[in-house]
Amino acid sequence: MLVWCTALFFTTLGNIALWKTLWSLIDIHDLRSALFFCSLPVLLLCLFNLLFTPIGMLPYARKPVLALLVAVSAACTYFMLHYNVLIDRDMVQNALETNQAEMTSYLSLPLLLTVLLLGALPTCVLLIMRSGNSGRPLRAALVWLGNVLATLMVLAAVSLAFYKEYSSLLRNNRYIREQVLPLNVLRHTYGYLRSSYSAKAQPLRTIGEDAARTPGERPRLVILVAGETARAKNFQLNGYPRPTNPQLSRKDGVISFRDVASCGTSTAVSLPCMFSQMPRSQYEGVAAASEENVLDILQRTGASVLWRDNNNGGCKGVCNRIPTDDMPPLKVPGLCVNKDGTCHDEILLHQLDTRIAAMQGDGLIVLHQLGSHGPTYFERYPADSKAFSPTCDSNQIQKCSNEALTNTYDNTLVYTDRLLGKAIDLLQTYSEQRDVALIYVSDHGESLGEHGLYLHGTPYFIAPREQTRVPMVMWFSPGFATHARLDLACLSHAAGTGSYSHDNLFHSLLGLFAISSGIYQPGLDVFAGCRIP
Repeated sequence: MLVWCTALFFTTLGNIALWKTLWSLIDIHDLRSALFFCSLPVLLLCLFNLLFTPIGMLPYARKPVLALLVAVSAACTYFMLHYNVLIDRDMVQNALETNQAEMTSYLSLPLLLTVLLLGALPTCVLLIMRSGNSGRPLRAALVWLGNVLATLMVLAAVSLAFYKEYSSLLRNNRYIREQVLPLNVLRHTYGYLRSSYSAKAQPLRTIGEDAARTPGERPRLVILVAGETARAKNFQLNGYPRPTNPQLSRKDGVISFRDVASCGTSTAVSLPCMFSQMPRSQYEGVAAASEENVLDILQRTGASVLWRDNNNGGCKGVCNRIPTDDMPPLKVPGLCVNKDGTCHDEILLHQLDTRIAAMQGDGLIVLHQLGSHGPTYFERYPADSKAFSPTCDSNQIQKCSNEALTNTYDNTLVYTDRLLGKAIDLLQTYSEQRDVALIYVSDHGESLGEHGLYLHGTPYFIAPREQTRVPMVMWFSPGFATHARLDLACLSHAAGTGSYSHDNLFHSLLGLFAISSGIYQPGLDVFAGCRIP
């Protein structure tokens, strides 16, 4: 009874988002279509019964396990209904790797009510239900066996009767499987834990062991800003009609790449992929976590490398082997004023001049932003960067008007623009002693209600361009361009006409620091075609 009640719950209220999708996909225009739709709850009930039956055989663990599945699924239902997200492998990884600050940003009354109604109340019912083992083991085993066999027979009958319809539905709408709670949670949690264990069990694999760096006429200093949740569509430098880049637009020599594809739609995928030698088509998280990245190569060839982090989720393993400054714990007055403990991104420049002064020779500094991370966009910028009004000062972004939501998001980009402008100003103070440059590229984009989607993390194969097209901006001092033999006019033209992706970053950094290695691919170096012989 416990198993069947849980299965019935997940066939109905526990999968509201799934039923919402199925209702929109299936056109009940004739008797067969109506019968097919009616067969769906039967199929789901059988599947859930088979899933929960092994759990029901655990005498002391069944109630806690089933209750946990109900509670977790209730929280997932909230995000699926309100933000139209899918619970896939990347989303599970994001949830398991999140921290207190990011969790706090999602807390709201609707979330608490959803968890109460679809999680706490059903859980209480499960916990007070009577369940015990029969005093006759043979009889109990026969009951379980009969239950499974009967369920399999019904499942086979339904599947065979509507095989054509089920095949078409699942083949043409692959994302449906990421909506079936709690199957999606269990499958992807297992996959994440398995891959995490595999990554930790494997020894670190070195790459580019033959790498050698050719020193320039003067030491190079590059600041690489790893952006967060910025989409190319809303960058003024890319033709957006609103002034979201007032600082960069006034600076000479700024080059914006208009067509850049991200490696993923979440930080957990895109950030390690950006610095990995693997292109998106071959990227695999376990392999990336167990091998060196471009920062390791730079450091091994004698360059000074520094990672400064202001992101909730950390560096996702990218900075594990290089010097790292975790900025929020510094609690710099005026910059760390948010209730969730996050800091504004200008903290990344705090005492950066001291760190630069300690660098010997070539140097690369990575500034990892909090950027435009939602849903609390209004907390990502100080009041003096509020260029557009009215704003959406709530984490219930799906309830805000499109105008207010866009204004708030664009304000985050104005603040990022201010950070980049100050970073360039800082670099220019070293232009007499060093060849200096800045590179900015975001990890992924963001949906602001287009197609009913919010935030990010949509599976890449169905993700809209708002989530997969990111801004990439570069600036070079005249000295850097001269000594690196860069034709900036050529690079500017290529940036406006060519198509690029995160795949280019690894090889472009090697080329920028004049590192020769068998692992270097000139075809993926954005600068290779614009070097003066």
